[in-house]
Amino acid sequence: MSKLFPKMVDKLQRIDQLIRLKATGQPQELADRLEISPSTLYEYIEVMRSVLLAPIRYCHNRRSYIYEKEGKLHIGFKNNQKLNNLI
Repeated sequence: MSKLFPKMVDKLQRIDQLIRLKATGQPQELADRLEISPSTLYEYIEVMRSVLLAPIRYCHNRRSYIYEKEGKLHIGFKNNQKLNNLI
């Protein structure tokens, strides 16, 4: 299995955690904290927005990325056993 995907998932989960804490800092600070380039950070943010449908925006007042709605990023398989039992 490629080592790239688990690393990306780890970074996405860390970004999510910092967004929920409203503590990402400015993009360069966040990229430095995650030990990635700013361009990679922007790619991850875009994946979160367009693929994972996370309502992320940058707040200039807080100097942090924030979610426009309360929530949490969820990456993984969710068992639909309860749904199947209802059918």
